[in-house]
Amino acid sequence: MLAYNPANQVVKKRKPSELIPRVGKNVAAQRKMLGLTQDQFAGLVDVEVETISRIERGATAPSLALLEEIAVQLEIPIAELLDSGPVKRISEAEIVSNLVGKMKPKDRSFVVDFVRLFFERSR
Repeated sequence: MLAYNPANQVVKKRKPSELIPRVGKNVAAQRKMLGLTQDQFAGLVDVEVETISRIERGATAPSLALLEEIAVQLEIPIAELLDSGPVKRISEAEIVSNLVGKMKPKDRSFVVDFVRLFFERSR
């Protein structure tokens, strides 16, 4: 299909990129692996939940700044969000460690004490 650009040159019209839906799928997969809801994740990256929903559905592309923040919060390189391969699985221990690491010190201490008590009782 041909289209005219502003300089009146004939150019080929490109097919819609598969990159935007791929990024959305990868964001959703990684977010779910971390056990986060869209609402929780939206709070972490400081956007509305509808923005996360639209990104994950492939309805919109995040800005580069938002893509960087998404990658930081998902604790993966940006390249992994762009990759068409499977998203790296994170162990449950890594998920717990990541979530506990983001807590306030007082809350983190409570969780650590609880886990220790639970571990002692389950022996």
